[in-house]
Amino acid sequence: MNKVYNKINDVVNGFYDFFKNFSSSKTLLNFMPKFLYSIIDAESITYSKIALSLFSSFNGNIKLDSHTKRIYRFLHNPHYNIHSIFDSVIYDVLSRFKLAHDDNNFHISFDHMFDKTNFTVFMLTLRIGKQGIPIYFEVFNGSNNGYHGDAFKMLNIKKGILYCHNLIKNFFPSANIIFLADRWFGNIFPLMKYINSLGDTFVFRCKQNLKVFYQKYPEKHKIWLPIIKLPHLVHASKLYTDLEFTRNKYVYNLAYCKSKDHKEAWLLITNGDPKLAKARYGYRFGSIEFVFKSQKTNGFYLEESSIKSLHAFRNLYSMLCIIQLYLTCLGTDISKNSKSYKNIGFTITRRNKKTNNIYRVISRFRAGLTLFKMAINCPRRFRLPITFTLYDS
Repeated sequence: MNKVYNKINDVVNGFYDFFKNFSSSKTLLNFMPKFLYSIIDAESITYSKIALSLFSSFNGNIKLDSHTKRIYRFLHNPHYNIHSIFDSVIYDVLSRFKLAHDDNNFHISFDHMFDKTNFTVFMLTLRIGKQGIPIYFEVFNGSNNGYHGDAFKMLNIKKGILYCHNLIKNFFPSANIIFLADRWFGNIFPLMKYINSLGDTFVFRCKQNLKVFYQKYPEKHKIWLPIIKLPHLVHASKLYTDLEFTRNKYVYNLAYCKSKDHKEAWLLITNGDPKLAKARYGYRFGSIEFVFKSQKTNGFYLEESSIKSLHAFRNLYSMLCIIQLYLTCLGTDISKNSKSYKNIGFTITRRNKKTNNIYRVISRFRAGLTLFKMAINCPRRFRLPITFTLYDS
């Protein structure tokens, strides 16, 4: 009989050895590694699919309903705080992270995500390559009018920004932190002022009706003008410096970006160099939008969750973020040590026959997920790393 590597119990024991550094609860550690494995195996966060994976992978003698009840008890246990474990894991991962570029730029995107009408998540992600990893989140009860829930209060938003600022600066004192956000935040000038006070840079997309105090003609006085009506180029960026925004006359820069591929212009306000605003803001899509998509239709179908308890949902969402972090770490390991993975026939790049250029055909998250499933009970000698080592790429 051929020997197989990365048996399920080996992987679960690897998770156990890693997470015992962050929790002393034996009851939590006895189940959490199996739960993590089963979520990845099922590619779902629904109780029934996770329970089916537990049933087929670990103990088929226990009824399927019993596995479902165990999942319920685990997530609803008031003594379990998986969120704190996620924070500890992020701290550990970044303490071992090394930049591969010299500009010391850290792009952090933030936004809100809704789970139906039950919960609202405020998330901040760190850009790694062309995608991102979750580094901070908080879960709030949903609201019929989402723009007036606790998730949108300035106190909670500033709390997340300060947390990420301190986290990055703790390990990288000379870091240039650049915060990126969509139009909902584009007219919140106290938030911009707060980021500026931290010594960080921001690039926010503005709404078109935001007004500036602008001198359109040299011989005339300044007038209030919606930024959409500022002079601009047809298919290129028009840059403005030291514009005065709103009645309080906040002084920031603006990049009016037009493209023939997009009907709607990007109006980007920044306290940094407006020449870099467009490129910086472009990183937002691969960062936070990709994270949300991977949690939903491109990964684990979070929208299928039927959880009603805030505590249980926070625990589940923490597990999901830990999994997403691990799989992305695994994906960056493939890029860093590609030769180590050739013996199992796994590659993430292709070569263009016409130009001879190498290009990526699979994201780091998806590469990690694919490799994880390929490696389980693999007949070829290969050890699946469970170290949560993140490489810059």
